[in-house]
Amino acid sequence: MKRSRTYPQLSRRWYRPSEHECPVCQRTLRQAMTKTSRTVITLEGVVRLIHAGYRCPDTQCEGHRRTYRSVQADALALPGMTYGLDVVLLVGRLRLREHRTVDEIHRELLTRLEPLGVKIARREILYLFEAYCTLLRAASEAKDDVEWLSQVEKNGGIIVSVDGIQEDAGNETVYLVRDALTGRVLAAENVLSSETAVMKALLAPVATLDVKVLGTITDAQESELMAVAQLWPEVPHQVCQFHALRDASKPAGDRRSQSQNGHAQTAAAEGQSRVPAAQPGYSQGIGGGSGAAVSAG
Repeated sequence: MKRSRTYPQLSRRWYRPSEHECPVCQRTLRQAMTKTSRTVITLEGVVRLIHAGYRCPDTQCEGHRRTYRSVQADALALPGMTYGLDVVLLVGRLRLREHRTVDEIHRELLTRLEPLGVKIARREILYLFEAYCTLLRAASEAKDDVEWLSQVEKNGGIIVSVDGIQEDAGNETVYLVRDALTGRVLAAENVLSSETAVMKALLAPVATLDVKVLGTITDAQESELMAVAQLWPEVPHQVCQFHALRDASKPAGDRRSQSQNGHAQTAAAEGQSRVPAAQPGYSQGIGGGSGAAVSAG
């Protein structure tokens, strides 16, 4: 029998959707299942991840079959992977941008993970690079994913979630675009600029999918807000709650600097003003932020 691995430094995180009420009938959602219970190794630490799925308790409700999930938990690591998304992105950068060999990448990760009491096998580097390449192929494969399209039909459409991840070195940002209703990655790209035109180009493959967009979730970055506003002007929008809370916890000087550089607060207000007030459950955007999502269960 294979013995489970133990880690000297292990933190526990429990994730639930930010959505507390069913957007259809406004009943309080209840925990229905554990979507994921696994250990994830990130560059910052080893995490015991518990991801709870919630549902509307009313069996007669139109939204009862949907399982609400945490996009924040989905963003920590790819499905079925022990190593976090930050490790996958690091391997991709070292291989493609710095042209490191597998052995060099292996030594780099051994050094970075040593303080956590984690050792990584050389063969894992190949798996991680394969995962990175899969992310980059995601957009072109979405339109042919019959199983995913079936889930989209059950949900009545998709919610487009845009998440920018800054790597620990250089000016590149990896942007991931997901369907927040199913957790599926729709696009992934390394970019050096976050201008509106770049964001629109990133979202272009999603815009061409023959599916209904129910809502959008982005950071409060002005270029992201303008891109989704131009592509889907009539669609409800939500500024990511996780990033908003994270930014609010920073010193006032840091927040003031960010506001001056990106005009983020003004853009966020403009983005929120596009949310139709007449839709039940949408008084604060689409309600989920990047902490919540929905999938057909």
